[in-house]
Amino acid sequence: MSLPSEANTALTTGGAVAGLVSDRTNLRRTFVTWVERLVSDTGEREEARRRKAQVVIASILVVPAGLLWGSLYFAFGERYAAAIPWSYSALTFLDLLAFGRVRRFGVFRYVQQFLLLALPFGLQLALGGFVGSSLVILWSFLAVLMALLFGSGREATTWFAAFVLAIFAAAWAEPALAIENVLPHRLVLVFFVLNVSVVSSVAFVVVYSFVTDRRKLRELEVAYLSQELTLRQNEKLATLGTLAAGVAHELNNPAAAARRASEQLVAALARRDQAHLRLDAADIAPNARELLQTLARHAVDGAARSAGAEPLARADAEAKMEEWLEGHGVADSWELAPALVGQGIDLPALDRLAAVMRPETLSPALDWIAGEYRARALLREIGESSTRVSEIVGALKGYTHLGQSPLRSINLHEGIDNTLVMLRSRLPDGIVVRRDYGADVPELQAYGTELNQVWTNLLGNAVDAIDRAGEIVVRTRRLGDWAVIEIEDDGPGIPDAIKPRIFDPFFTTKPPGKGAGLGLSISHSIVTQKHRGELRVDSSPGRTRFTVKLPLAQRAPSPASDIDPNRMAF
Repeated sequence: MSLPSEANTALTTGGAVAGLVSDRTNLRRTFVTWVERLVSDTGEREEARRRKAQVVIASILVVPAGLLWGSLYFAFGERYAAAIPWSYSALTFLDLLAFGRVRRFGVFRYVQQFLLLALPFGLQLALGGFVGSSLVILWSFLAVLMALLFGSGREATTWFAAFVLAIFAAAWAEPALAIENVLPHRLVLVFFVLNVSVVSSVAFVVVYSFVTDRRKLRELEVAYLSQELTLRQNEKLATLGTLAAGVAHELNNPAAAARRASEQLVAALARRDQAHLRLDAADIAPNARELLQTLARHAVDGAARSAGAEPLARADAEAKMEEWLEGHGVADSWELAPALVGQGIDLPALDRLAAVMRPETLSPALDWIAGEYRARALLREIGESSTRVSEIVGALKGYTHLGQSPLRSINLHEGIDNTLVMLRSRLPDGIVVRRDYGADVPELQAYGTELNQVWTNLLGNAVDAIDRAGEIVVRTRRLGDWAVIEIEDDGPGIPDAIKPRIFDPFFTTKPPGKGAGLGLSISHSIVTQKHRGELRVDSSPGRTRFTVKLPLAQRAPSPASDIDPNRMAF
């Protein structure tokens, strides 16, 4: 099927127009990209680079505009006035050439601001004042806008003051001017409209661009803070999960020991009571009964203290004890020997007992004494296990400060000790923690839960740095109105290349799954922002020291700042 010739012509024309528009668009994009590359500096943000490119492009467009403006003045008889926009175009062109060679945007900008402030003032004087010049001094305000966009607040204020002084100077000089404007009234009116419209449009575009950028920046900031808050909460939940697993492990050991001891206690009590019944049925001499009571009290005392003998010496004593028992016909000698040695009974004591008792009563007597010791020892083990559970629960309560107000008087040493209890499951046997607490460190006003999170992060990093064997030292001291806490490890140290970045969010040297890179960032925020303190690091091979400085007194936050993303809530 063939198309009519008119249709082919229309398609060909449309394609040519589309191609021309596309070429112009690509040319404009190429030009803008070239200018942005010309003005950009290393590490510069896109917003600043775009604004600088806009100034350069506007200056390029001013060159033909100034030539056209001057030509109109010249054509209508204002030859002296025409020289000023021509001069502006020529000087701007030279400024652009110099900028293309030396690439110093600051110098280029200052030259443009000076031209924008001075030349419109001169043009106004050449045309006879405010009315005759069609208020051309409005162009000088662009110098103020440029200083406001790229300079400091003081610089922008200075340029604005210069603009105001130029207006007053023009008002003072206008009555003395004897210059008659020969431009037609209609042309003056056109220039007036153009001056106000163009300068107002430029000001509107600048302000609109600034407001839009600020809005986008705020949206990005809110999105970033929301994402960072989510990640921080995930980091805290991960830390909480690790601590919960550690606490569960710590609680399981004493709980299992207490359960095992209680089960063994039932059998030990039954055997002791059976032995006691056998002794009651036997006819025992008074001196033998008195010696038995003495050994029973010795068993109670021995069960109340831990065995202090070395393992090898204890094994030798048990072997000799078992040999003595077998020699005297005592049943279950292998089971009785450890209990008798554990309570401190020696062979001479057994010889004295055997001398006053008949052979058939010696076995139940020793069984009763050993049973008394085993029962008391198991009771002591149950008590110690229960105390251990209570200690862990108390440390957990102190760690999280349950039921306490956020800002309160805390004991730094208790917080560090509680944190170490929580981290005990992560401490291998080869890592030694040495505490060097200063006696002059008083209680201080602080947010206890957040500080415990700091100790968790710093101590956890020290454990990871040491790996399996080494030493961690925790020091505290008072320095004037500050409390100083140092956490030092003898690990490999932090490389100099990454020291400046260790407190950056999401920066980590740990493998995936080991950390999100927020621990030190959160700790830095808690110390510096929440507590208005200091956190710094000093590291070299074989020694890494994190130093925390906290003021002894804190100022309570305002109600608006009560919601803090750094707070760790359990």
